[in-house]
Amino acid sequence: MRFALLVLMSCGAGFGVQQDAGPDPDVYAIYSLMLTNVKTSHGADTNPQYLIAGKTKPPWPGTPCVTPPAERRAEFDEVMADFETRKAMPRELKRGLSISKPYVLLDEKQVIAFMGSRSVVRSGRNASEVFPGVTDLISLSDVYFNRDRTLAMTGMSLWCGSLCGLWNWRVFEKSASGK
Repeated sequence: MRFALLVLMSCGAGFGVQQDAGPDPDVYAIYSLMLTNVKTSHGADTNPQYLIAGKTKPPWPGTPCVTPPAERRAEFDEVMADFETRKAMPRELKRGLSISKPYVLLDEKQVIAFMGSRSVVRSGRNASEVFPGVTDLISLSDVYFNRDRTLAMTGMSLWCGSLCGLWNWRVFEKSASGK
């Protein structure tokens, strides 16, 4: 009876909370691909480093505007089911990106401070004092998979001010070689 109770307690502990014991290799491979040769809100990437929100959130629009080919609909429906199940559960990002540019994972206070410094109504210090030369704040969504983890969808937002930003959803497919 104690074993059954322990199993029930451990199974129930994960509901509603994003489990993240460490960087998921598939998730961080996708993030690393997205952060290679980034097209920023200003065109060419001139940021000396990337400022990345430390928690995931879905980009705008909140519902992905992705239409798969008819023959891939079933696989993509699995991805969308994963999205619907986990979209409200942010992932805490860890340092695990394989990118050539230095990056900083910002906590929520730093995100608010950066955005406040770039808003129409300025609040706080100018972001260029704290992060010289950085124009964009990057936010990543979680990565949503089909059952076999061969098809994935994720999003990225780049925000550079009240009237300046770039948002998109992307779909990735794992090749036969596992990449």
